[in-house]
Amino acid sequence: MRLPEVELFVNGKSLEKQESKDHFFYFQVPNKGETILVAVAGKCRDGSYIRKVEKFNEAYRLKEEGAVLNWFDITEPEGYFSLNDKVEDIVSTEEGKEKFLNLIGNILSRRPQPEESEGGTGPVFNDNMLRMLGGFTVLRMIGMMGTASLEPMTKEEMLEMNEALNKITFHTEREM
Repeated sequence: MRLPEVELFVNGKSLEKQESKDHFFYFQVPNKGETILVAVAGKCRDGSYIRKVEKFNEAYRLKEEGAVLNWFDITEPEGYFSLNDKVEDIVSTEEGKEKFLNLIGNILSRRPQPEESEGGTGPVFNDNMLRMLGGFTVLRMIGMMGTASLEPMTKEEMLEMNEALNKITFHTEREM
């Protein structure tokens, strides 16, 4: 059953009625204290309860093992880098190179490395490696790390890296 209109009630009072041809409705709900939400569309109704907290309890955050990073999860504020930028662009500045190498180093240090062999242990991110990977986006580089016998990064680690990249401003020809 498709109903084109829904009314949202907040603590028993109507907040707003909305119509939509695509059946998606977006309400700006005040989140103060404890709130009971009830959505009504025709004879259908559904409810929810929310409570404002000062600090989010991480025990409630869904941590999906093997979760996939979706394109819409990646924030890309204008003038800042993200996982969708090329490695060469990010490391073209001192700030970008330093932060990028620190990010990669922190992630690699938290996961099991391949067994030592005659060739050493896993990838080393030096200038030669950065030049070789320069044309790849960070997201593509992360995917390639999985094929280099490294444990894949989790969705949370990739989002953490993207958040850090979002703090590095462009200092390349992209600005001009």
